[in-house]
Amino acid sequence: MPSFFSAFRYLGGKALSILATIFIGVFLTILIVNYPQGRDGSPAQSPFQIRLEGEIQAAVEESIGQGLIPVDASGTPDPEAVDDLVARLREDAGLDLPNAPRYLLWTVKALSFDWGELNSALLPYENAGGLREELASNIVLQFLPNTLLLVGTAYLLVFLMGMPISLYLARHYGGWVDRFMSLLSPISSVPSWVFAMLLVTIFAVQLRWLPVAGMFGPFRPTEPIPYILDLIKHMILPVTALVLSLLFQLIYTWRTFLVIYSEEDYVDLARAKGLEPRLLEKQYILRPALPYIVTSFATSLISFWQLTVVLEKIFNWPGLGLLYIETLPNYWNESVSYGDLMVVVQIVVTFSYLLGILVFLLDIAYVIMDPRIHLVPKSNLAQMSARIKSKWEPVKRFQAWRMAGILAHAQPVLRRPKKRVSLIHRFPQNLKEWLHEMRQRTRLFAHQLLHYPSAIFGLVVITFLLAGSLYAILFLPYEQIGVDFEQDWLTGRNFTPRTAAPAWTNLFSFPPRLSTLVLDENKEEASISTRLLENGWVEKTIIFQFDYSYREAPSDVFVYVDTAYTEKFPFVSFEWITPDGRTIDLKPRAVAGDGNYNMKDGIPTQRLLTENPEWKNWFATDGPYPTPPYKLLFADPNSADDVPLRGTYQFKVTGLLFEEEGDVQPHLVMLGQVYGIAGTDFWRRDLTVPLFWGMPFALLIGFIGTLLTTLVAMLLPAIGVWFGGWVDGLVQRLTEINMVLPGLAIAVLIYALFFVNIWVILAIVVVLNAMGAPIKTFRSALLQAKEAPYIEMARSYGASDFRIITRYLVPRILPVLIPHLVMQIPTFIFLEATLGFFNIRSYHPSWGKIIYEGLSEGALYGSPYWVLEPIFLLLLTGLAFAMLGSALERILNPRIIDTLPATGKAG
Repeated sequence: MPSFFSAFRYLGGKALSILATIFIGVFLTILIVNYPQGRDGSPAQSPFQIRLEGEIQAAVEESIGQGLIPVDASGTPDPEAVDDLVARLREDAGLDLPNAPRYLLWTVKALSFDWGELNSALLPYENAGGLREELASNIVLQFLPNTLLLVGTAYLLVFLMGMPISLYLARHYGGWVDRFMSLLSPISSVPSWVFAMLLVTIFAVQLRWLPVAGMFGPFRPTEPIPYILDLIKHMILPVTALVLSLLFQLIYTWRTFLVIYSEEDYVDLARAKGLEPRLLEKQYILRPALPYIVTSFATSLISFWQLTVVLEKIFNWPGLGLLYIETLPNYWNESVSYGDLMVVVQIVVTFSYLLGILVFLLDIAYVIMDPRIHLVPKSNLAQMSARIKSKWEPVKRFQAWRMAGILAHAQPVLRRPKKRVSLIHRFPQNLKEWLHEMRQRTRLFAHQLLHYPSAIFGLVVITFLLAGSLYAILFLPYEQIGVDFEQDWLTGRNFTPRTAAPAWTNLFSFPPRLSTLVLDENKEEASISTRLLENGWVEKTIIFQFDYSYREAPSDVFVYVDTAYTEKFPFVSFEWITPDGRTIDLKPRAVAGDGNYNMKDGIPTQRLLTENPEWKNWFATDGPYPTPPYKLLFADPNSADDVPLRGTYQFKVTGLLFEEEGDVQPHLVMLGQVYGIAGTDFWRRDLTVPLFWGMPFALLIGFIGTLLTTLVAMLLPAIGVWFGGWVDGLVQRLTEINMVLPGLAIAVLIYALFFVNIWVILAIVVVLNAMGAPIKTFRSALLQAKEAPYIEMARSYGASDFRIITRYLVPRILPVLIPHLVMQIPTFIFLEATLGFFNIRSYHPSWGKIIYEGLSEGALYGSPYWVLEPIFLLLLTGLAFAMLGSALERILNPRIIDTLPATGKAG
């Protein structure tokens, strides 16, 4: 009975704390969206107030139309009835209240999903996204079940598959399956939307096995079985993307903690007594590790919104993520839509409730799985020390620790006489000893590290990234190349192909594909002749003769003509001569200045198609993607397919010069399908620049974000667990505030309203990430480590709190910390790309920006290298840190080394 009341008291306090956190968070959100805008010289105004006043006016007009307000013979409504209705609506909306009471009232209305008579503000809406539906109630609650269905299915599969695999890997630690799964762990650092695009490309676009998007087909089935089958068919790709983004990392972290507990002394004792392996695994390994496993699983579930919001946009899945992006102010570069802004607030409230419920369920799980963490029966004398450490008796705890220290120091045999030596005289000796010790440890650490091929691979890749970063900074100065790269449009003449693949892909292509072929008068392929006509004009003829033996026709053909004249500009005619002797006359034209010849109008398309009717099988004259006319210049007349006629071509340019000083200088530019080391993007920019510049940005964001997150998430829970009481309570309150509130949603809303810099958003997300799930995860591990016997021994001989925390508690969770590091570095690198889906743009040539721009332009459907190259570098970076971390795990935890096979193979 005492345990029941203690549990009830604890859970009741947690519930009240979570509700208070939700209230404060929603109140702050209301303050944000009511900050006066006042842009472009307009007067300062509150978005909510504008929206509510507009709703009041719409409600009055609707009441008049329905005959609820009397009108006279001329159709004029009764002014007193209108004023009474307006006053009642304004009072119900709280518009007549002062600011503070008004915001409190709006917070209550948002939390209750009830805006009174103006609840129509959250009914169907229209925007660029086209999510117009006739809904009878709150639109947010209509979209919520779809998100829960998608996420719940994915997480159920992750748990059902992850737990058995983790137990198997713990039993066979160090085997080839374990090493293979460790290599796959970086895959889960890739956001689900990346997997979504790849899966759509393979299974929906190329193979056409599964639907591209939506929750149902064009015609939603009405019968139960067809309805379920159609729903499952549309869920396969998004659920698979979510599972891939979670499964391997959770398996890697769960197996690590199971391995730690499988080597405890009591497990060795139970194994020596001959306990059945299954029972041993269930009672002595899985049960003590269960709090950590459940914590890591729940905290990943708490952050599911960030994983699904972009995913729902890609699959057009009618959930809260898609609804949030579609209703986000300025997402479509429009002015703030205040009606949609109210929907955004309701989405924030909905996620706050969901996250709060998950946090509360996690606390219930703590009580059920390990009641000693929070619940202590008062009648048990053996738990007297636990009561002393209780947060309700900080004075007794301090006195007990103080007494232990006094007793330890009171024994003269344990104390050494102090030598009163000046710090100045002792410093050189201490420094020398410290340097010698560090040198010895570094040599030993490096010697151990070199025994692991995985560590060598990781170090080589990281060294390559550092070298690439140095090359970008020294030889690709951002002030010149980086700024030019940001110009995502081209003017003037083009000499670089669009969306080209890397040139090295020609090693796997026969015949090869064209890169660039630029011909002018200075090239050896050009022959020039002039002739003076009887009327005094000059005829200049330039013939470009070139061999074309490439696999495909050029992707672009341009003819640029430079002219010189005083008053009369030259007249130029063009002829195209194919290898089989056919002559195609192009439309002549007068050229003034530096002209660009229009190949679309200059080529006789209809005549060529009439002469070669088989070309109509592949040539599209209209539609969304018409075939470029210049492909007809290279088409093989003997083939019904789009293949070029290989051989020697001639391009003849004849210019009539009406003045002695006149001149014509043509340039023939043919651009192909490959270019440079990395290819090009839609704007013909060389991708080498962002790939190299992405290295320092990736390392900077990854290292700084991970370092800050890890330090905070490691030290704060250690301090809180050790001191307990109000210290631990403060740490937990900070964690719960961040876990309950959808921080990314609020940060994105701040950007949408106030257009702050992307680095500010990144800083906010890093801080919120540090104060969130990692603290919960490490705290569950530290609570177990705190009960270890050597901690009691350290306390008994008078070790200081700082020493116990830094030398005993924190090192105990290093094997758990390393998987966290592996996951965090690629996560922060991908963060920038994820922010792009919220219309938060980076002005730096980074991997994330290239991926987002490539996906936005449909690169996977035509130029996959644009997206696959930065994704490959991201995966390579994650793999390098994962393999290095795997080696460090074995080095930093010698007890795990003993579980390796006798062959000594590692990594």
